[in-house]
Amino acid sequence: MEVGGVLTYEGSKCLRQRLILSTLSGKPVRIRNIRAKADDPGLKDYEVSFIRLLDCLNNGSSIEVSQTGTALLYRPGILTGGRLEHSCPLSRGIGYFLEPLFMLAPFCKTPISITLTGITNNELDPTVDMICASLVPVLRRFVGGDDGPSVKCVRRGMSPGGGGRVVFTCPVRRSLTAFQWMDSGQIKRIRGVAYTSRVTPTVANRMLDAAKGMFLKFLTDVYFTVDNAKAVSPGFGLCAVAESNKGTIVCAEAMSHTPGQEGGVAGAAASTPEEIGKEAASRLLEEIWRGGCVDAIAQPLLLTFMALAPTDVSKAVLGPLTPYTMHFLRHLRDFFHVTFKIDEHKEERIAEDDSSLPERRTGAAKLVLTCIGVGYSNIGKGQI
Repeated sequence: MEVGGVLTYEGSKCLRQRLILSTLSGKPVRIRNIRAKADDPGLKDYEVSFIRLLDCLNNGSSIEVSQTGTALLYRPGILTGGRLEHSCPLSRGIGYFLEPLFMLAPFCKTPISITLTGITNNELDPTVDMICASLVPVLRRFVGGDDGPSVKCVRRGMSPGGGGRVVFTCPVRRSLTAFQWMDSGQIKRIRGVAYTSRVTPTVANRMLDAAKGMFLKFLTDVYFTVDNAKAVSPGFGLCAVAESNKGTIVCAEAMSHTPGQEGGVAGAAASTPEEIGKEAASRLLEEIWRGGCVDAIAQPLLLTFMALAPTDVSKAVLGPLTPYTMHFLRHLRDFFHVTFKIDEHKEERIAEDDSSLPERRTGAAKLVLTCIGVGYSNIGKGQI
């Protein structure tokens, strides 16, 4: 709802989405009743930290928070970028803060180089390994160049102790190009990393054996590396990445349960290395079954670039949309007045009456999302 030129929302849901799109569109946003009826009302510490990060990225932004923290008014400025450092609270992982930067960094005034410290691997947020595998290739596809975006994990930090350090660099672009990404291809190889911290190194080998035992049933090009880090807190996990012959990359991850938390992203976390390896393999196979040109965590990033592309038709094939992506589509409509046409993707199927050919299994029902971009231009980047 728009009141007096200010988009107004209620509740803490999708707070990052609203602030990111407000920054890109230049439209102020007001959010009210943030956990107003909760025992601990108002903004959480990680949300306050994210708002401070946005304020560091902006020049001329204005932020007003009520005394109880249940109301927020954000007026964005101009994205400046540059060299920054930000300390992330231990209540959320670095991925919570790094993921939105992929949408903002290409449109800064100067190339961004930001160092984030905190937890690199936890069960609530995309880990640094998943972001490197999934989001970096999508961003590189649009910004390109020899000085393309990169994420470097200088030091790994497990939950709950943290101590990790990540450096994210990204060039700037004045505008994007329209695109059509319709063919995801066939999976040709699987790569990944098994990481451990303050546990016996044999744990990594046990995870690898369990995961490879599932992958080798489908293809032979399977290779994993091992990272035995010396972090503050103990833990272990495995990140698996599948790459197709068309450049499509999907990834999935499973990690050990963090003491003091009630399960992981998908319920109760596995406990033994063998269970972690099998869980990571099962999640990757599920992502492959979902299909699409990007995996689930990269859907909002791809849709953002489609909406900001020139006033031409952009089209992409995605798997089933996640609830987070559905909310993101609604917010794109509110901030940029961009609507997507969603059609069922009709694949070429083998005739049912031809019994001489094997059955072709194409996974979940896929969608074709089409939109006309708004012709977004980076006003902060000077003309050459």
